[in-house]
Amino acid sequence: MKRTITICCFIFATACLQAQTLSWDIKFLQGRKRVSVPISRPIKMETGDDFLISIKPDSDCYCYVICHDSARKIFVLENKFIKGGIETYLMPIDITDPQGTEILYVIMSLEREQKLESLIKTYNDNLSSIQHGENLRQEIARLQSVVSDLGQPASSFIPGGGTSRGSTQEYVTRFSEKNIYVNTIIIRH
Repeated sequence: MKRTITICCFIFATACLQAQTLSWDIKFLQGRKRVSVPISRPIKMETGDDFLISIKPDSDCYCYVICHDSARKIFVLENKFIKGGIETYLMPIDITDPQGTEILYVIMSLEREQKLESLIKTYNDNLSSIQHGENLRQEIARLQSVVSDLGQPASSFIPGGGTSRGSTQEYVTRFSEKNIYVNTIIIRH
């Protein structure tokens, strides 16, 4: 009897691990005062402003953050494994000329994205290569397509923080129920 219960528990645990999905939160903190703003629509900033991004996954995962700036250059801001339950901050990022649109791609995955990591390494080894940058952009587009085929990202906006006087609202976006996400943050300046 104990053997049967042990086997059933093992099968149940294995099924739960295979059905594991990624849950994570992201905050966009704008300016020197680190005002939290929602990422669901384009964010308006001025040249010289800066921002900080906070990411906190519930489980161990891989995080890739890539910026395609208004000068049509690509920057890899993050490319690492993140432990679950640990809040990770990307270093403050300044908005620079030329004016235009900056696009941040936040890619979170339960599994290592080996092709993306390989393209990031190749691009970082030769930052001036237009072709390596284009290959990286195409891989991001492919991942967006894969995520799109999985259905709309399961996200919710969690208002938090604030005071009894009503000042400082904190905006947190929670993603869950998928095993990979490609979230786009648009900044206009």
